[in-house]
Amino acid sequence: MAVLQFILVAVLLGIDSAIDIRTREIPNWISGAIALTALLNFDVRSLWGLIVAVIFFAVALITCKIGGGDVKLIAALSVVCGLWGSFALLLFAQIAMLIFYAIKFVIFKLRGRTADKALPFVPFIFIGYLLTNILF
Repeated sequence: MAVLQFILVAVLLGIDSAIDIRTREIPNWISGAIALTALLNFDVRSLWGLIVAVIFFAVALITCKIGGGDVKLIAALSVVCGLWGSFALLLFAQIAMLIFYAIKFVIFKLRGRTADKALPFVPFIFIGYLLTNILF
C-alpha cells in the first residue's frame, strides 16, 4: 500500500505543480485527495506531522508570503509523511527553490533583467516529496 500511496501522491503533486505554474492556484480537491491517501498506509504516529503544518501555517501568517493553498497542501502531506518526513520534505523543497532561484537570478543578471521574486511553490514541494521518499 505504501507504493500505491507514493504513486498517487506523486501523480497528484505533478498535476498540482502544472496547475500552480500556470495559474498560481492550488485546487482544494488535490489537497483533500492527498490527505485521503493517508488512509492507504495509516499510522497514528503520522499525525505528529501536523506539528510541521502548524509551524508552516504560523510562518504563513507572520510573513504573508505563503498562500493558503500551500498551507493546505502541506497540512495534507504532513499527515502522509509524518513528523520527520514533513520536516525533510520542507527542507528539500526550500533547498530546491533556493537553487532554482539562484540560477534564475544569475541568468537574469547576465541578461540585464530582474528576476521575479514570486515563484510557484508546489513544484518544489513535489521535488521535496520525491527526495524525501527516495532518501528515507
